[in-house]
Amino acid sequence: MTSKFIGETIVCVRWRPPTNAVLEDTGQCITVSHSSTKQSVALWDCGKEKITRLAVACLDDRPSCLGVINHKTFVVGYENNPDSSLQVWGIGSSNELTRTTEVQTSNKRTTQISSSDKLVASVGEEGFLQVHTIQGKAVYEVKSGMCLNACSQYLSHSVLVGSSAGQLHSYDTRQSGETGPAATMSSDLVSILGIAVHPTQPSIVANSRSDGSILIWDLRSSSFPLATFAGHASAIWEVQFEPERADNLYTCSQDGQLLLWNGAALSGVGGLLGGGGKVSPWLTPEISHQKMDVYNLLGCDNILSVNSFHARRGRVVCGGTRQTLFSVENCED
Repeated sequence: MTSKFIGETIVCVRWRPPTNAVLEDTGQCITVSHSSTKQSVALWDCGKEKITRLAVACLDDRPSCLGVINHKTFVVGYENNPDSSLQVWGIGSSNELTRTTEVQTSNKRTTQISSSDKLVASVGEEGFLQVHTIQGKAVYEVKSGMCLNACSQYLSHSVLVGSSAGQLHSYDTRQSGETGPAATMSSDLVSILGIAVHPTQPSIVANSRSDGSILIWDLRSSSFPLATFAGHASAIWEVQFEPERADNLYTCSQDGQLLLWNGAALSGVGGLLGGGGKVSPWLTPEISHQKMDVYNLLGCDNILSVNSFHARRGRVVCGGTRQTLFSVENCED
């Protein structure tokens, strides 16, 4: 594990993707952060021996979230932007960071961004789900009537959103926003903070919640969660399946832990079939905290909130209130 003290609270961190999916990872990540006097976006090189800052730029307002579109483009959302906008940024050939486009939104506080190579979905406290092209053209908008904390694009024309009322909604962006959600799944009134869609079996979805619990859903078969298990002592900010090893689920929390949940031991145990006829460990009846191997990747001495992380190819980058950027390698070992 390598680390770098940056002197600002890290709000969100994401790996910078390679120029081509078949190429090796860049080993670079993007952060948005703030202190009492400034707000920043930065590009970092996470080497095996040290972490080096490659570029930094000032932000006009305090950031709340970050979405990476491709190797050269990312999007920043804000806590309280009077212009109600997202900002699209570019990374130049010499790693310079430049703001390129303002995307007008109806949410003054953007809570989460889900980005792909073509579209940017965003949600916020005012209850709007909006989808834009990366050029800023509006594609879809709906007002849910409640605070939305999380969103994730899945399949080709759908977006999942999680609300402060504990509901998971699925919206078809080909339909008018007036038609409402295509499906609604309910658990209880505990706020949903994060959404993770399984990388190869998109009907499997994990939610992280404000009470430290994790929900597993099978969107094909039920309006209620398949499993609920205790994850952390307090709010879980983000949750993610590892793209290359979907038996691995990661979570970060206000309790200072970055956890790796390995469900490999559950594979093949009687349960529901996932894609390709394979039994998914996340759909087995035995799924629980006690049945999985769970690893705290930062050790037990960290007690300050881990606000954000991103996992890819057995490597995780994370940061939070400790004002330190961490890079953890060989997580699969």
